[in-house]
Amino acid sequence: MTQSLLSALFVFMLTASIALAQSTTQEGVTFADPEAAIATMRNELVDSFNKGDYDRLISHLDENVVITWQNAEVCRGPAEVHAYYDKMMTGPNPVVKAVHADPQVDGRHIYGDWAVSYGKMNDHFTLTDGSELNFDSRFTATIARKGDVWKITAFHLSVNAFDNAILKMAIGKTATWAGVIVGIVALLVGFVIGRVTKQRRASRPASA
Repeated sequence: MTQSLLSALFVFMLTASIALAQSTTQEGVTFADPEAAIATMRNELVDSFNKGDYDRLISHLDENVVITWQNAEVCRGPAEVHAYYDKMMTGPNPVVKAVHADPQVDGRHIYGDWAVSYGKMNDHFTLTDGSELNFDSRFTATIARKGDVWKITAFHLSVNAFDNAILKMAIGKTATWAGVIVGIVALLVGFVIGRVTKQRRASRPASA
């Protein structure tokens, strides 16, 4: 085998190896580089979520995906996820006007054909009543390799039960209503005392 043929063969093998390691599909990097594949999918999920492109987001979900939301509602399968978004954001009585997230991955573990990522959502909600809420949700995502792409098979979101935006809002409203109620009670008590005092004075006999 000539030197030029050996050189050409070496270049071909090197090029093929690089192409295999870096090969991509529309939905992410192939299983030759799982870390890059998952990172690509994550970027796609964040971008589609923040742009409200939920069809693109849902394309990265497994057909049997299970998602638990901050309100403890559970969706099973892409169709239920789509229905949940419609109900919360685009239906006849939407709760959320806009939402933005900047997820931070605290850790990721890859176990062959599946992986687990976890971290903070850094999510901000604008409700239809004008309320602005910073949830700072925590997330855990389970990801599985399906052929040459990776899909979300489970996603769990939660907030701090003892310190969150909804709780603070509820406490604020409770305090406001408590103040209103105390004020009303004080007015009623004052009115009753005034009436009783007036009646007592009226019932006293006139001085000689």
